[in-house]
Amino acid sequence: MVARGNAEQLDYRRMGGRLVATNGGGAIHPEPGTGLAEFGVLRFSAPRIQGEVQARHGVATGGVRLDTARGDTARAERVFYDGDLVHTDVPVDARGPGYQVLGNGLTATTDGAQILLTDGVKGQMQMEARR
Repeated sequence: MVARGNAEQLDYRRMGGRLVATNGGGAIHPEPGTGLAEFGVLRFSAPRIQGEVQARHGVATGGVRLDTARGDTARAERVFYDGDLVHTDVPVDARGPGYQVLGNGLTATTDGAQILLTDGVKGQMQMEARR
């Protein structure tokens, strides 16, 4: 996976891998054959991002947004990153080709193999026509 990002302001301390960014965002280019590959390039942004790079831990707050090349979007007030998991315990609004859902939380693996909306879900999904 290749990732690149930018921010209005960035404070990175190499000694501990501590990162604090304001109005930051980035793009993730998934490797072919991974669970995320079907989404294409993933672009994310948040007003505040902080974390520890070596520990693979962080949080984005203030209105986090994710957009994919496939046409999916997701929004939540805050999102946590812990190793191989991304999760939130606040409402998340997700929509894309054939679906529109609102959940009160989300847990997903960073490889895209599993995405779960939690704590009550409502929305609409279009099932592909059977042949």
